[in-house]
Order: sequence, then C-alpha cells, then structure tokens
Amino acid sequence: MYVVNNPYKRFGVFFENGIFTYDMKGKEGEDKIRMNFESTALLKILLDRSVVEAEKINMDYKVYGIKRDKIIDIGTVFGIDGRISIGILPADEERVACVLIGFHKEDKDISIVLKPKKVAMLSTLIMKYLIENIENELNKRLEVSKDQNISSIKDTY
Repeated sequence: MYVVNNPYKRFGVFFENGIFTYDMKGKEGEDKIRMNFESTALLKILLDRSVVEAEKINMDYKVYGIKRDKIIDIGTVFGIDGRISIGILPADEERVACVLIGFHKEDKDISIVLKPKKVAMLSTLIMKYLIENIENELNKRLEVSKDQNISSIKDTY
C-alpha cells in the first residue's frame, strides 16, 4: 500500500511471502528494497523515533524559537538488497521539520522527504503487516502442535 502516490513522489510498503518490499520514487529515480521480518521491525522503531524527533524539533522552533541547522541522523537498516537510512531535516521559517528517507544500493541512491504524519501512517501500516505475520506464524505453530497432539493420542490407543 502506498502512503504517498503522486506522479513525482511515491512511497509504499508491501508484504508478500514473508518479505517486506519498500517502493520509492523520488527526483533521482525509483527503486525497491526488500527486507526480512527482523529488519522491518527495526525500521519501524526508527520511523517512530523520527516522527517523535521531528515533532519535538517543530515544537522547539514554534514555541521557543530554537532553530537547528543540521540534518539529524536517526539510523540505517540493512535489507536483503540495499539499505534504508532515516534522517530529519530541520524546521525553518518556510517549512516544518520533515523526515528524510533514503534508499541506498551499490550504484544508486534515491531519497524522499515526508512530513511526520505521513511517516506515522507508514509506521502504522508496517505494524499492521508485522502483526499479521506474527499471527500467521502462531497459527501455523498451533496447527502443527495440534497435529502432533492428535498423532500422539492415536499412537497411545
């Protein structure tokens, strides 16, 4: 599902066969990065942190007049075929603090800037996919456990 889907800018996450696929289109081009369950869980945590930090920067600027002039690095998560990095662009007179998400592969780097609310929506979508994956795994294990219990009962009699 896409969180942003414009002709010039696109970002979405999809889940299929146990793999998360992140799809991005920015000024530099478009690309996809695949991640496993554990890497996606870490990415979700970093996205949450970026939203909180961006909103704190916005409040500091609006309420206290504190202006930051450097990009804040939140972190990087390595996927199957590349890495995703997250940073925060500071607020100023013209714009609020936003989250910078970059895709990095061997020969290609692309990035997109999203407002904190869009990143929060993306994080929620990722959480939905993570929960569905956990539920599916638990159901599979319960089915195997039931089958084993039934087999052991049949063997007993």
